[in-house]
Amino acid sequence: MSAAPAPMSSPFGSIRLAGWQLSLRILIGAGIVWVLVHHFGRHDPLWAMISVVIVSEPELDATLVNFRGRALHTVIGCAVGLAFLYTFGPQNWSILLAMAVSVLIVTNLVSQVVAWRITPVTVAIVMMPSVIQGSRVGGTPIALARTLEVLLGSAVAVLVSWIFAEINRARRKARDWARAR
Repeated sequence: MSAAPAPMSSPFGSIRLAGWQLSLRILIGAGIVWVLVHHFGRHDPLWAMISVVIVSEPELDATLVNFRGRALHTVIGCAVGLAFLYTFGPQNWSILLAMAVSVLIVTNLVSQVVAWRITPVTVAIVMMPSVIQGSRVGGTPIALARTLEVLLGSAVAVLVSWIFAEINRARRKARDWARAR
């Protein structure tokens, strides 16, 4: 006689189910942002897709924490990058200085320091197109579009995670109801 498969309530069954669900959430979220980015006339959904992956977690609460951190640090990085770009111009050294200042800002003034790395990365994302083009304003539309894509991908990750949490809650409720009968 062969052994029966492990029930879904076992630690191994839960891990596998959570992994499958996380994989499916990332697939769905990345697909959604791909379509949305293309719908708005952009052809490269990379930053939105990366954000879906970075923000997604097996649990909704953890996804929300990641979203708040990613959104906050992205906005701070965008603001610092634009401020340095317009103050000092599109110089290689201004990116480096802005990245260092952004780290000082988030490690000293922001209570949620967990996602601090996002801030200097966003500074580079915002400033680099202008440095490459040699223009204060030339890369700004690209930089702002990338920042919006990061926020879009992060928001879609939360939405998909919330939908899956509701589905799981309904499944548990139905299972509990069936057991009670």
